[in-house]
Amino acid sequence: MSVRFTVIIIHRNGFDRLKAAIDSIKEASSTLEEIFIVDNASSDDSIDRISSFYPDVNVILNEFNSGYGHAANQGIKKGAGDYFLICNNDIVVPKNIFDELESVFKKDANAGIVSGQQTNINGERIRTSSSKPSLLSEFDGIGRVSHSKDPKTISQVGIIRGACLGVRRKMIDNIGAYDEDFFFYFEDTEWCIRAWRNGWKVILNPNIEIAHIGGSSSSEFYKESRIEFYRSRMIFWKKIYPLHISILLHLWNIPKLFLDFLFYLVAIIITFGLNDRLKKKMQDRAVVILWLIFMKPVTWGLPNKN
Repeated sequence: MSVRFTVIIIHRNGFDRLKAAIDSIKEASSTLEEIFIVDNASSDDSIDRISSFYPDVNVILNEFNSGYGHAANQGIKKGAGDYFLICNNDIVVPKNIFDELESVFKKDANAGIVSGQQTNINGERIRTSSSKPSLLSEFDGIGRVSHSKDPKTISQVGIIRGACLGVRRKMIDNIGAYDEDFFFYFEDTEWCIRAWRNGWKVILNPNIEIAHIGGSSSSEFYKESRIEFYRSRMIFWKKIYPLHISILLHLWNIPKLFLDFLFYLVAIIITFGLNDRLKKKMQDRAVVILWLIFMKPVTWGLPNKN
């Protein structure tokens, strides 16, 4: 029997959220689906426990944290589906997800990446898509990408937040899988851009509501995750824009980090250190500035990388 969707769950630690994700996927799936967990060197017993609940779920074990894109590509290489559902371990999918995704793919032969509307754990809709990034939008504080409104009907969008993506195999055969130069962050943005640059559509289907806890993979290592964010952002600039534009973006954004740090420092002093949000913003800038001062060490960032 042919496989309709290969589900790939990227996992590192957290039994409860992984089980909730698989429970929802199992409830939504039929005999036409297969499930892979790609484990990025979990330090807990979540994989052993999940395997006892679901012995039919395929598990790929990595000896180190290989990054999101690399792990997803491992599942893609193993999967037999006509389509893929590539997702975080902190999502809960609705029962209609596979039929709704397949419907969009079948109606539009150029649909390459399709996802649903994300919600928080309270069922409130959260930003899931944005317009295509432009040169101006990369200049922080001047022309930010519009994130404020997700379409209310099935529509093309520029970028989809990559917590749960439906992907057509034929698109991957055409443009390639995730770019593994991105360890964490921006791999989904680059893939969406590569898709529409090659004639494939990126589509949001709001009839699918996907609950997303968000931040579970990096909240324990907030400072380290900020380094990964800026590292990936700089890689993104180099890949998407000509060299002179990439240099221009560095010349604007790196000094802006220092100005932001000074702004938040002054704001903390004025508010007597009582505002936790301001302190976190300053911490964000401080750790990235140190990373830049020390010439962007590759060993800094999220733990247990190769």
